[in-house]
Amino acid sequence: MDFSPIYPAVLLTLGILGVILADLFTKGNRPYVGVGIAMAALVAAGVSALGLQPSDQLVLGVLKVDKFAVVFAVFCCATGAISIFATMRGEAFRRPGGEFLTLVLAAVLGMMLLAMSVDLIMLYLAFELVSIPSYVLVCMRRADPKANEAGVKYVLFGAVSSGVMLYGLSMLVGLSGSTSLEGLGAAIHNGAAVQPMFLVACVMVFAGFAFKISAVPFHFWAPDVYAGAPASVGGFLAVASKAAGFAALVRVVGATVTEPVAGAADPLAELLPGGNPMLTIMAVAAVFTMTFGNLAALRQTEIKRLLAWSSIAHAGYLLLALSVWSDRAIAAMMLYLVAYLFMNLAGFLLAGIMIRELGTGDIGKWRGIGRKHVFLGVAFAVVMFSLTGLPPFFGFIAKLQVFYAVFDQGYFWLGIIGLVNGVISLYYYARVLAMMYLSDAEEGEPEPSVRLALPDRMLCAFLVAPLIVFGIVLWSGIVRWSEAVVPAIFAGGG
Repeated sequence: MDFSPIYPAVLLTLGILGVILADLFTKGNRPYVGVGIAMAALVAAGVSALGLQPSDQLVLGVLKVDKFAVVFAVFCCATGAISIFATMRGEAFRRPGGEFLTLVLAAVLGMMLLAMSVDLIMLYLAFELVSIPSYVLVCMRRADPKANEAGVKYVLFGAVSSGVMLYGLSMLVGLSGSTSLEGLGAAIHNGAAVQPMFLVACVMVFAGFAFKISAVPFHFWAPDVYAGAPASVGGFLAVASKAAGFAALVRVVGATVTEPVAGAADPLAELLPGGNPMLTIMAVAAVFTMTFGNLAALRQTEIKRLLAWSSIAHAGYLLLALSVWSDRAIAAMMLYLVAYLFMNLAGFLLAGIMIRELGTGDIGKWRGIGRKHVFLGVAFAVVMFSLTGLPPFFGFIAKLQVFYAVFDQGYFWLGIIGLVNGVISLYYYARVLAMMYLSDAEEGEPEPSVRLALPDRMLCAFLVAPLIVFGIVLWSGIVRWSEAVVPAIFAGGG
């Protein structure tokens, strides 16, 4: 058997062992040794993934390393590397220790395996490999009461959703007689979907995924966790963890939908026995997730909580594309995830720098800082406008593709609700910029001062530049790339 498709996972495992041994032999006195090993492992795993020849052949009978899995492997490795570097520049871990690096590598390994899983048992094990390190990452600042509270909430919500998901998976195994997604698809094709327990199982399985992607009603952990954790950790969870959850969800949905759904039928009218219950569940969840996330963000005055609610709303937009389930919609979802990587990581990085320099994430303390620090102000403006989906930035191209796919399939009510939510989001994103540019410090209050060192500027430029380049110059190329990944999803039902 050819094991070369899992070389990226092997490299990450070796990186974990290397970080542990380096931390042991240096007794934690040379943290940058561990950082170097972790970064080298992530880069090597990403490059190794890029060099893979995608195939529909299964590895060990449970992993499929197709083009879709390769894309997500590179995506998660890049997010992990950026998050480690951002941690050294953010407000919390100026010198990340071996424990932190090991947990990040383990979480990335779990995300990689999650995107490759085509077996329900393997999918659940990878799901837990992502979740458990994430719980610890959130509450590593043991002296911080907010971090401890966030960690407890994260564990409690995670345990409940994991148990519900496991029970739902067991029901799917019972209905299909197989743990493989291929076997599940065959059972559905033969009529398993007409049984009422199938709908119950779909709801329970989606509960686990909804927790991972912070979709309503399993989103309550996200604002407190993102606010209590360091900004770099919040960005890592909001981007890589969410992307891995969507990758696995695509695999499962691909097994339950034997072919792309076409036509202008309303998914709410296609409940059992004639329709696709998983798509119906996701359509309803998309509406509530983006609406609730945007409305709650309107009231936020702390930057990390605002970005947390924003990430919930973005999960709704991604679910919107997934619920349509067409080749154009899945390509739009892939494109949106790439844009989301740069937008959200840049947002959390800038938030971490502001908290580090000002000692607070309160947006009210940022009065006039955009006029005083041009680089910082421009970077924030690009990120906020791109998150809103305004031209000419990458976020606009990504949202345009999502809404085009929704309207193209005839789901007009879903598309209109999404557009209205985009208008709502403009208010709270613009409010951040209004505070930075249009407000002055209150009388007797010192002018805020932020120092951006060269590494800060380089990382900000690295994350912000693609939002401009892909939005103005290379948008057609990135759209074609996302469309090239899609055939791997529909080949064989995921």
